[in-house]
Amino acid sequence: MTDAPLQNNVVCPTCGARQEWSDVCRRCKCDLRLLRAAAETYRRSRNGCLAALHGGQLALALERARDCERLIPCPESRRLSAVCALLNGDFPAAFAAAREACDEGFENVSRIKASPFDR
Repeated sequence: MTDAPLQNNVVCPTCGARQEWSDVCRRCKCDLRLLRAAAETYRRSRNGCLAALHGGQLALALERARDCERLIPCPESRRLSAVCALLNGDFPAAFAAAREACDEGFENVSRIKASPFDR
């Protein structure tokens, strides 16, 4: 999967084919049900986190954000964890999560924008 766990497409972890969500890969017939279940669980945890934030349940929001990060450790889930940790007053955890999210983002940008002439 990519950094955007909630998108409508999936990339097959076996052959790399990009397709809309389905139970099997269109190219290699790999079973994608477990991947789909993980993405759905991530979506429910993220929505639960946002609802808890909206309802002022900061501890529950942090718990759901950490669930997201365990399921799909991407910059988006790390930013969510950072915000929730910050709101809970856990400043070291907030800083660590934010730093990881930024570092991952910069790694991706540097790979994309690297000049072919750099050695």
